[in-house]
Amino acid sequence: MRKNLVFSILIVLAFWLKTTTVESSTKKAIRVDNDYIHTYKNRQGRWMIPSELPKSISMYIRELETSEDEVRNLNAFHDKGPLPAGKPIFFPFGEEYAKVLLSQGKGRDIVISDYRDFLWPVGTVNAKLSSKLGMRQNSMHTGIDIACPNRSPIVAAGDGKVTIAGNNGNYGLFIEIEHEVNQLHTIYAHNSVLLVKEGDKVAKGQIIALSGSTGHSTGPHLHFEVRYQNIVLNPEHYIHIPGTSSPMKLAFLKE
Repeated sequence: MRKNLVFSILIVLAFWLKTTTVESSTKKAIRVDNDYIHTYKNRQGRWMIPSELPKSISMYIRELETSEDEVRNLNAFHDKGPLPAGKPIFFPFGEEYAKVLLSQGKGRDIVISDYRDFLWPVGTVNAKLSSKLGMRQNSMHTGIDIACPNRSPIVAAGDGKVTIAGNNGNYGLFIEIEHEVNQLHTIYAHNSVLLVKEGDKVAKGQIIALSGSTGHSTGPHLHFEVRYQNIVLNPEHYIHIPGTSSPMKLAFLKE
């Protein structure tokens, strides 16, 4: 009798360990780019447009503890001429500069996310759901709108490949990403600046654009869609809306 009890306990324990391992194997820690820290080619840094900076490029290079050669290599600027003033450039951070940002509480959120779930696609705390999918003014609104300040970081909702990046009429500057998970596509519209191009592979939580109001838009926001074989799906079924209850298990930590 005792042997049977021990055997039963071992079976239950083995099953628990198996299911726990399977569950945890589908999840991983995702660092979400924010207003202070961006990522590109596995480097931490910041996207900036030199013509919009109050300081010279050389001053920023010193401040961020990087070098012009490193900036040129990361951005594939092989020409030895001046760095382009009106184009977004990724400036990597030196190790000590990154530590200062973390000490100031500016580190990225770390989200424990299942690979099948999508992330909230705006990397700033100053963002909120402003419009849902459905009929609006006698026409179908094919996604959700997320109101946010102009030039807020827009992040990839999941790992994938950029299939479209450019200007598309009412969508303005927009990006489409193809995800291997369930062959879903996500769309990010009305951006002011695009930071990726067609063919780029992007990671979940990586910045891909800066928000804006291009195309048919009445103010800065992100129009976000989820599609399957061009069939419109409700994004609220795939992402967690901050401030709402959700069956998705998310753990928020700080880097």
